[in-house]
Amino acid sequence: MKDQDYFNAVAGVLAIAVVVSAGVLLVAFPGGGGAATSTSTSGLTSYVNLTVSINTTTGWPQYSPTNFAVPQGKVVFTITDHDAVANWTGCPCAVRGTVNGVETINGTPYSTVPTSNVAHTFSIPALGLNALSPGESVVSFTMDVTHAGTFSWFCMSPCGTGPGGFTGGPMSIPGYMNGTMTVS
Repeated sequence: MKDQDYFNAVAGVLAIAVVVSAGVLLVAFPGGGGAATSTSTSGLTSYVNLTVSINTTTGWPQYSPTNFAVPQGKVVFTITDHDAVANWTGCPCAVRGTVNGVETINGTPYSTVPTSNVAHTFSIPALGLNALSPGESVVSFTMDVTHAGTFSWFCMSPCGTGPGGFTGGPMSIPGYMNGTMTVS
């Protein structure tokens, strides 16, 4: 293993370990801003660490950060979900848009996630991404981002306060269950 590849592997593990053990809302290394980048022999790899936690003022679930930037290339996402386990019976629970069509949940790979505990999703329709985030879990996945631009992401799980859960509350206020990923 080359030194840079070793660094990338260790850095990814450290980010997950710090988020899990310290309960940190956002861990960024090296370079800050919610995403870290490093060059490997296979191209550019970025690391994005997202957290779902309960906003203490509103009591609503909230992703953090909601707006972030990455360069084109491989992007390794880690989502630490501190929300409660939920049962979303209408869940379109297939993982899409990730490398090999899988995500890992607490270290176990899934291509379809059981509906019994999906609390949130991280979905970018323009890029074909649908990743599922069970409550009280750590989710990781990799995607190849080949197009520059600003892409809207949102949660598809009905966690709002309006009828059916898709309106009101965190579903309708920017900075809770939606945001942007800018790719340069």
